[in-house]
Amino acid sequence: MPYTIKNNPSPAPNLQALLEETMHQCDHLARRDHDPVGRVWEYTDAEDREIVALFASGLAYGQVRVLREAISEALAPLGDRPAHTLRQLSPEELGALWPAFTYRMTRGEDLADLACAIARTLQREGSLRALYLAGAAGRREVATPTDHLEAASHFVRALRARRMRPELARGFRYLLPDPADGSTCKRLHLFFRWMSRGPDGIDLGLWPELRPGALVMPLDTHTSRLCRYLGLLTRKTLDARAALEVSQALARFDAKDPLKYDFALCHLGIGRRCIHRRSEEHCPGCPIEAACTL
Repeated sequence: MPYTIKNNPSPAPNLQALLEETMHQCDHLARRDHDPVGRVWEYTDAEDREIVALFASGLAYGQVRVLREAISEALAPLGDRPAHTLRQLSPEELGALWPAFTYRMTRGEDLADLACAIARTLQREGSLRALYLAGAAGRREVATPTDHLEAASHFVRALRARRMRPELARGFRYLLPDPADGSTCKRLHLFFRWMSRGPDGIDLGLWPELRPGALVMPLDTHTSRLCRYLGLLTRKTLDARAALEVSQALARFDAKDPLKYDFALCHLGIGRRCIHRRSEEHCPGCPIEAACTL
């Protein structure tokens, strides 16, 4: 039976309380094992974590079990100390690390492009964090979505320019999308959420200069449906404007940390709590049912 959305463009008055309840009901640490960020927490060094996070977020599409396997396969050639490995190997050696890697849109050559781009960044700026801040126009902190999107686009374009292959391949563009192109850039915004928020057991809080209030919602098909059910999204097109609309709606509840609800909302879908249709089995136990317009 197809789902329909009632005409309710405004959030329910009790939505904030229900979102707080959803967040508290979510077993974050247990769910982390079913989330790509779980792989990032397996590393202890901050420099390694941000590198692993960029690989993991870039591959965070498709079924969770399969994408986690793809992330593990992608990270294996970098060993226990990815930053050290990237500093030691030449571009030619990096290009040979993933000869048989294939995961949907992503091929081994795309991972080699990303590895080479990160390696050159480590040589020039010293870290991915430093590269991001280089695009922040000298600001001590990035506090608004506008400033963040400008810095994020600079970050992506710099990495793309430092790739291994002479041409900018479609698979590498997909792995590392540019916010200036107008798409939701869900996986890139997921990376920035991990870097900015926390540390709280999910997000890692490695980039304190990137304030949580500047973040943009990592919006995909599943979370956009949930946000429409809750009156957080009216835009029909799934694009950058939709992601900003949800971010601004959540900021009305917590301007300093609007994305604190993202992990719990996302895992309503990942954990099959929400199946995007009315169900006597699923809906009565859902923490946001009272505000849902489905």
